[in-house]
Amino acid sequence: MTLKRFSLLLLSSLLLTITMLLVSIYYFFYLPGIKAEVLDQQQQEYNLLHSALSLSKNSLATLCYDYAVWDELVEYISNPTDDFVQNNMPDNAFEAANIDAVFVSDINNQLMWDYQDASLKSSRSSLIHLFHQQKTRSFAILPTAAEIASQTVSSRSGYLVFDGALIYFSNTTILPSTGHGEIAGSLTMVRIVDKALINDISQFSLVKFSIEDAQTSTKNTQEFFSLKKIETIAPSHNWLIRNTFDDQVVQVTLHHKKVSLPQLDWASAISILLSIVLIVSLSLMALSRLLIKPLIRFNKSINDSSDDNFISKMASNHFIDELENVSYSFNQLLLKFNAQQNYLETLTVQDSLTGITNRRGLEAFTKRIIARWHLENVGFSVMMIDVDNFKYFNDKQGHLKGDYALTAVATSLLEVMAQYDGLAARYGGEEFCIILADNNHQNILNVAEEIRESIEKLHISNNIDDRDWLTVSIGVVVVDDKLADVEKYNFSDVLQHADEQLYLAKQAGRNTAKVTKFGD
Repeated sequence: MTLKRFSLLLLSSLLLTITMLLVSIYYFFYLPGIKAEVLDQQQQEYNLLHSALSLSKNSLATLCYDYAVWDELVEYISNPTDDFVQNNMPDNAFEAANIDAVFVSDINNQLMWDYQDASLKSSRSSLIHLFHQQKTRSFAILPTAAEIASQTVSSRSGYLVFDGALIYFSNTTILPSTGHGEIAGSLTMVRIVDKALINDISQFSLVKFSIEDAQTSTKNTQEFFSLKKIETIAPSHNWLIRNTFDDQVVQVTLHHKKVSLPQLDWASAISILLSIVLIVSLSLMALSRLLIKPLIRFNKSINDSSDDNFISKMASNHFIDELENVSYSFNQLLLKFNAQQNYLETLTVQDSLTGITNRRGLEAFTKRIIARWHLENVGFSVMMIDVDNFKYFNDKQGHLKGDYALTAVATSLLEVMAQYDGLAARYGGEEFCIILADNNHQNILNVAEEIRESIEKLHISNNIDDRDWLTVSIGVVVVDDKLADVEKYNFSDVLQHADEQLYLAKQAGRNTAKVTKFGD
C-alpha cells in the first residue's frame, strides 16, 4: 500500500466521522447548552456589579474612618479655627478623593462645618436636612445618644437616592486617634455615583451598567440588593434602589454581553464526547503505528548525532512503501555525506603543502590550551620558528625547492615533537608555531636547540651569510603556571612575546633560539 492511498483512506474516514459527530453535537447539544452557560454568566455579572458597588461604598467608609478618628479633628470641634480647615480640610483633597460632600457635626448633631462640590451647591440646604433628620428608625445617619454615650467608635453607611441620583454616605463618630475616649461629634462623607464613577466601576468589574432616575410606579421591579437569582436570559436586567423613608428611587440597568438558546443535555453530550474521543484515539493509534512513528524516527535520525558527529542511519523496514524507499535513499546519501565530511574536515585543519596542522587547526588547539590556563592555571610554552633568509633561498633556487624545503622542515618538526606533548603547525609562509604543555625553562630551551640542530642537519644547501645549510631562528616564551590575573591575557599576548624573541634571535645572527618568561 502506498503512502498516498493509505493517508487518503484513513483521513477520509476520520474526517467523515468527525464531521457527522460535530453536526450532531451542534444541533442537538451545543445550541441547547448555551442557555445554561449564558444564564450563569449573566448571574455572575450581576454578582460582580453588586460586589463592585459594595467595595466602592466600603472605600468611602474607610476614608471617613481615617478622618474621623483623629486628634486634630477632636480639637477642632472644641476650638474651631479657619487655619485647621485651610491646612487639613482643603477642597482639592476631597476632589482628588472623589468626595462630593463632607459634614462635621458636634455631639448634639449640630452642623459645624461642611464642604460640598460645586454640583451640589444648589441642593446644600436640602442635603443638610436629609442628613440631619431623625424621623424614622429605619433611617439614621448621625449617631444616636446611645452610640455617643458608648464612647467608642461607631459607623453608619449605606445608599441613598437624592435628586434622582444614587449616593453613598458614611458617618463615623469623631474620637481621638486611639479609637477610644470622649466622642466629640461625627463626620459624614458623601459620594455621588455619577457617570465618571459608573465608568470606573464598569472598568473595575468588567460589566456595563447605568443608573437612571425612575418612577415609584415600577413596583414589580426587584430591589438591587436583594441578590435574587436571575431566572431568564435577557439583553439587560433592571433593579431598583429606593429610600426607606420617601418615594425617591433610581433604576440600575445591567447590560449583558451575551444572549443564548435552550439548555444542554449533559448526559448525551458526555456520551457523544466519549465516542469522539474513542474514535479519534483509535484512529491516531493506527496512524501513529503505521506512519507517524516511522516519520518521527526518521526526523530523529536526521537531528541526532553521535559522538563522532556522524548522523545515525535510519531503519529501512517499513509497512509504507514510500517510507522504505526514502529510508534506503537516505542511508545511501548518508554514506556519501560522511565520506565527504571526513575529507572536508581533514582539509580544514591540514596544511595542503606540508601536511602538518595549519593555522585553523592551531587556533582550535590554542583555545583548549588557553582555557586550561585560565581555569586550571596550567602553564605552557610557545615557539615561533622562521626559516632564515627564505626569500633569498626561494628567489635563488626556485619555488619548487622552496616548497621542498618547507615540507622538509615541517617533517623534521613532527619528528622532534613526537617525543613531547605538543603541537607543531604551519603559521604561514615560512613561519611555524609549536605549542608545548611543558613550562620548564631549561626543558624548553633544550627542545628549541634540538629543533634548531635537526633543521641544520637536513643539509639543505643554502649559501647565504657564510652558511652552507638552511637554518631557522626560534623565539620562545614560557608561560608560568602561577602567573597572577591570567584571565586578562589571551593567546595573542603570548604570541606577541614569542614574535619579539624571534626578532631578537634574528638580530643575534639567526640560527639561534631566544627564550623568555611571559610577563618579563
